[in-house]
Amino acid sequence: MQLAVSIAVLLVALSAVTDSAEVSVTEPTLSQKFERFQEDVQTFFDDVGEKAKGALHDLHNSEISNKTRNWFAEKFRKLKERFQTTFTPGGTD
Repeated sequence: MQLAVSIAVLLVALSAVTDSAEVSVTEPTLSQKFERFQEDVQTFFDDVGEKAKGALHDLHNSEISNKTRNWFAEKFRKLKERFQTTFTPGGTD
């Protein structure tokens, strides 16, 4: 009985040793670390750029933005008409 238990323990120990030897992880080199860092930074700025673009698009199309643009356009149109009527050649002086 003790011999069977000893053999079982020995087999488990050997399988653990061979599994850990096969799974040895190599540490990335410095150039691989820089490449990974560059990819991470590029991904970060791409995400930030997409979010900023979306936010500016939403702001441009918002109700207050449209009302403000229309208000300025109307004021500019009225001012332009007033200048044309006031400074037209042959008009009243």
